[in-house]
Amino acid sequence: MDTIEIVIGLQEGITLEEIGILQNSFNNLRSTYGYTYCDVLQMTKNGSLAVKISYPRFFKGINAYLISTRRECFEVQKHLIEYIMNDPYLKTLIKDINLTRVDIPFTYYMGEEESFHNHQNIFMIFAQVYQIKKPKSSTKGIIDIVSKEQETLTYADTKSISSYNSKLVIYDQYKNILSKTEDDMMKDITANYPDLRKRIRFEVSKRIRRKSLNLEEFKSFDIYLSYFEEYKGYILDNVLDIEIIEMLYKEASVRLAQILYSERALGNFNYEVFILKNLSKIYDYEILRRALNIEIENTSTRENAVTKVRKILNDYQESTGIIVLDTYKHIIEMRNNFIKYSIVDKNENIFL
Repeated sequence: MDTIEIVIGLQEGITLEEIGILQNSFNNLRSTYGYTYCDVLQMTKNGSLAVKISYPRFFKGINAYLISTRRECFEVQKHLIEYIMNDPYLKTLIKDINLTRVDIPFTYYMGEEESFHNHQNIFMIFAQVYQIKKPKSSTKGIIDIVSKEQETLTYADTKSISSYNSKLVIYDQYKNILSKTEDDMMKDITANYPDLRKRIRFEVSKRIRRKSLNLEEFKSFDIYLSYFEEYKGYILDNVLDIEIIEMLYKEASVRLAQILYSERALGNFNYEVFILKNLSKIYDYEILRRALNIEIENTSTRENAVTKVRKILNDYQESTGIIVLDTYKHIIEMRNNFIKYSIVDKNENIFL
């Protein structure tokens, strides 16, 4: 669990001064652990307050802390509601709470020698799958101009990302936190969270449309359990659909075989040149291997070609770090990781 956005309905006749008091109260509200965890985003058109609540910040003041239980979520909601209910003045200003957005992250841990950048072919496959599943979608990335390495990728269900109803954001959590943090503080964070450099975050965000809740209803609303399986399914269905991925591999192999046929027919054929010219189409060695099977009938010639292209792609992977030899294997590992993902205390009876 990461963040939610709520709209706090205000009583009629509330003054600007009272709204200012509310804003200040929520922005400065500290958890039982001493951290602020609420941010007032804006005053809505209908005179309500939009507030973002961070579950990780409640406990540690930073999103590097991973929420894994319903109990933790209930503790955050209980603290917020009891703060309101124990203040007679604030209580008179608030009418109800409307849950408008829920963000749930899922973490994939990279191998010891891997980096976020290594996975760019995998992320490209994800974009193709997402666009097939959601034809009106937008898939965009943030790239470091100097290093040309991807840092954040957004797969949104609308052409305009800001107008999304649902989206998946995949990012390097270490670099994400590094970009917002002073160097001295970052040293402490990496010491407290030694696995931070290995985390790839798959964060699902959805706009929520449901009836408003009174304070007690929001306090006891099991948000994490209510949306967890749906959000996990969003990842599995929209970027890790193996049937769609297999279809993409087949289509890519056929297209590449056609190009291979044309290039070989010209004479003076060189596999290294061919691979460099068509690198954007070869996001997995398996695609090129299948193309060779389609195009080359002679077994000995085909086996020699497979040996050559594997060496070329191995050299490319070693020099760039970009995964190309076992792309499909990594995708399966990711899928299995998310299939096994679960809430630690899913079956517990939790009393507030």
